[in-house]
Amino acid sequence: MLSDYCAARGYGLRQLDEYGHGGVVFLPDGDRRFFRGTHFDLNPLGASEIADDKGQSLALLAAEGLPVPAGCLLHGPSDERVRQAQDFARDQGYPLFLKPNEGQEGEDVFRICGPDALQDHVALLAAKHRLLLLQEEIAGEDFRLVVLDGRVVLAVLREPPAVKGDGRTQLSDLIARKAQVSAGDPRVAQHIGQQGVDLGTVLEEGRALAVLPNANLSAGGTGKIVTDGVSGALKDAATKAARASGLRYAGVDFIVCCPGTDAERFTLLEINAAPGLSCLAAQGAAEQSAVAAVYRAVFDTLVSG
Repeated sequence: MLSDYCAARGYGLRQLDEYGHGGVVFLPDGDRRFFRGTHFDLNPLGASEIADDKGQSLALLAAEGLPVPAGCLLHGPSDERVRQAQDFARDQGYPLFLKPNEGQEGEDVFRICGPDALQDHVALLAAKHRLLLLQEEIAGEDFRLVVLDGRVVLAVLREPPAVKGDGRTQLSDLIARKAQVSAGDPRVAQHIGQQGVDLGTVLEEGRALAVLPNANLSAGGTGKIVTDGVSGALKDAATKAARASGLRYAGVDFIVCCPGTDAERFTLLEINAAPGLSCLAAQGAAEQSAVAAVYRAVFDTLVSG
């Protein structure tokens, strides 16, 4: 899309690898705009780095008066992290979510329902990640709002990856048909086990079952565009979060209880300085059109300075 955009406007474009993952846009006045993946020359480096640190960014947003989950940053040797996690769980209760403090696309996110699982998974992730974040579970629906220069340009209701039973097929085979989800992912066995089934279970016809605890589209979740349907309060919270974080372009993730009603309540889960939209665009023509409109706005903002 960026290549077509530049060609139509007479801008130069140099791609730095065969996939176009990174590159430079050359403007007629000699200025340059850089990009890498979905990182564009819109957000300051320091603000982007803080957004990538879930613990720091949530502390910043909480100080701005935005509602965030209760959480605990786990650090130090593995046994010390286990102790920190146990202390938090003792006060907070279960279920909890355990995740890397710096991570993307829902990788290594586990829903924890008891002390044995907590100890095992903290030890497992401590071997892979420098810092871990343990948070309370928030009940509700998962929304991502994309903000560009103080305006919500896209809102998506996200659903976790799920399968539907046909009364004949084992869960392992249903999951094998699901793009971006593997029955061998340890999170799958854990999550379906928490729902009382295993990979050999044959789901009754019509029963839907979530196979992962998180709704990231890159992890196999699905998204529904709801930009016109989200409340003004939620849009205001998203733009406030982006502004407080110093980000012109951001994806802001919320869990919302009773969305669109007088009883609506929301909690801000995290903010992303480089929201990816390719998985949403891959869902169909309407989603592709909506994503293209967002990127045209991003490109216009990028070249205008």
